[in-house]
Amino acid sequence: MRGLARRLPRSGRAVTVALAATLLLGAPPLARAQETGVALITGTLQRAMDDPGAALGQLRQQIAAARSAGDRDRLFWGHLALADLLAETDDRVAAHQAAQAARAWLPNTLVSPRERPWLDFYLRYTAVGPFVPAEHRQAQAQAREAARAAGDEALLCRLDLLDAVRHVELDDADEAWAALEAVERCGAKLGDAALQAYALGTMAPLAVRIAPQLRPEGYVERALQVLGEQPARHQRAWLLDDLGWALVNGGRAAQARVHFERVLALATAIANPSFTMRGHEGLAEVALREGDTAAALRHARAALRVADEQPALRFRRVTAQTQVVEALAQTLAEGGAAARSALAEAIERLRALEHAQPSSRNTELVARSAARGLHALGRDAEAYAELERYVAQMLGAQRAMREREAQRLQARYESARRDAENAALRQAAELARLELEAREQRQRALLAALAALALLLAGGGGYFARALARRRRLAELALRDELTGLPNRRAVLAFAREQLALATRLDLPITLALVDLDRFKDINDRHGHAVGDRVLEAFAAAAQRVVRGQDRVGRYGGEEWLLVMPGTHVGELPALFGRLREALAEQPVEGLPVPHRVTFSMGAAERVPGQGLDTLEALIAEADRQLYRAKASGRDALCGPALPGGAAADVLPNAA
Repeated sequence: MRGLARRLPRSGRAVTVALAATLLLGAPPLARAQETGVALITGTLQRAMDDPGAALGQLRQQIAAARSAGDRDRLFWGHLALADLLAETDDRVAAHQAAQAARAWLPNTLVSPRERPWLDFYLRYTAVGPFVPAEHRQAQAQAREAARAAGDEALLCRLDLLDAVRHVELDDADEAWAALEAVERCGAKLGDAALQAYALGTMAPLAVRIAPQLRPEGYVERALQVLGEQPARHQRAWLLDDLGWALVNGGRAAQARVHFERVLALATAIANPSFTMRGHEGLAEVALREGDTAAALRHARAALRVADEQPALRFRRVTAQTQVVEALAQTLAEGGAAARSALAEAIERLRALEHAQPSSRNTELVARSAARGLHALGRDAEAYAELERYVAQMLGAQRAMREREAQRLQARYESARRDAENAALRQAAELARLELEAREQRQRALLAALAALALLLAGGGGYFARALARRRRLAELALRDELTGLPNRRAVLAFAREQLALATRLDLPITLALVDLDRFKDINDRHGHAVGDRVLEAFAAAAQRVVRGQDRVGRYGGEEWLLVMPGTHVGELPALFGRLREALAEQPVEGLPVPHRVTFSMGAAERVPGQGLDTLEALIAEADRQLYRAKASGRDALCGPALPGGAAADVLPNAA
């Protein structure tokens, strides 16, 4: 996803705004030396929400004044704020240099242990070298321990944000989504509108990948509501840029045009070259999708001119250059030798950019666009080689993603195993020591030593039992939804895949259903997220009472659930739908009136061999389509293919 990959560096600004509410109000005596620095960062980053350039100029003046006054505290926090702002404007090299400069001004006072974790955070956040996941996890664990010891909720929230950024960089959509949900929650807890807006805005491009029915517009709308009326032109430009790319990647390029035009207008108003470039790139992509190659070339070349004028943005030229190549390739048939020469030159420039800025993302973009351009030139052998490189990069990325997922799960199990083994080693060493003492004192205290040894052996057995139970709990947690206790998305999909394979092999029926709680967003907005969580728990409890032993229901995402029913025809679902409706109506929900009138809609699909409904993806897609029909019919309804025997009714509305 181009828009998401391009926008990664701007994650740093959001969290620090929360420091005023968290640390300035009622700060303990040990933290009072931080107040001036926190206020400096907070004020600067609030101004940056509207115009980073103006905020950067004012901050540099404040740093110069602090240097003249010899104020080490303000110089330390000022350079941290400078690092954040430079990362905001995509100048990661200068941002890291600012963080390194802050190290020289670290106050040599009693409170420096509380400030050191902030310095370490900025040094890692602005790092420009290769990202090593194992080192990141170890550093994050140490930083969290220090932040918890200091009671620093704002830093803990920022560490959550850094995890979200890294998962996005690694293209781990599920992990990134979970991390962003945590960021949005802590942003709401800290009263930080910028942090909430960042989390919701970043979820927009991910939404279509997590679940097809999720609307990216909804997350941007929520982010804009969080911002309210406060000046935030830069923040709004970023949100609209993400929304535009989400629509483009979702096949709705025409709808994205107005958002990219607004990005360009906002960028012009605040003289922001980064978003000027992004606006042109977005409009170039829309023009390419619509076949307007002249407009695509105009906007792509405008983006390249901005990058050439701004050294800090040159690392982002690959996207615009691919657009130039693809636009020229589309117009080649209309031109002559000059057009062929221009296209060949554009391809060579694209390859040079990849060589100067090597990365897996650039390799993928360059190989794909170069293949199209070379094919248009008739250089099919070279085009085929580039296509092979593109496919190899895609397969490698998928393989790396699977390996990272396996490594994460393995790390969890290995951690539990190491804990148990270390405890066993400590226990064995203690036993050996006691045995030695027993031999030396055998004549004086044989009975006492034997009794003590027996007690320790019994304790060791109990410890091993607890360690084994803990390992089992960890394994279960990896496959359980934390809120409801039902299988999570990974677990229920694995069950569905296994049962579908069995049904296919034995030629047995199997039905899948997607269930979505009606108007769940209204419940959250009116009654709060805590009540929304209780509604999810109530549905889970109702479902567990209704489903049969061989069936499985799991949380598919947000307020959506996947129901897997082996050995079941779709015609049997109306009875199940009615039982589940009654069970949910009877389930009390604290915080809602009685009766609570919470309803749900259901879309179902049955395996039909030879008709395109014999794979898990096809069944889920059909169930999702039926769910949309149920929603469109007025909600509180079941939709599915026609019932067996030619029955016409395939929509079961609310009898009430």
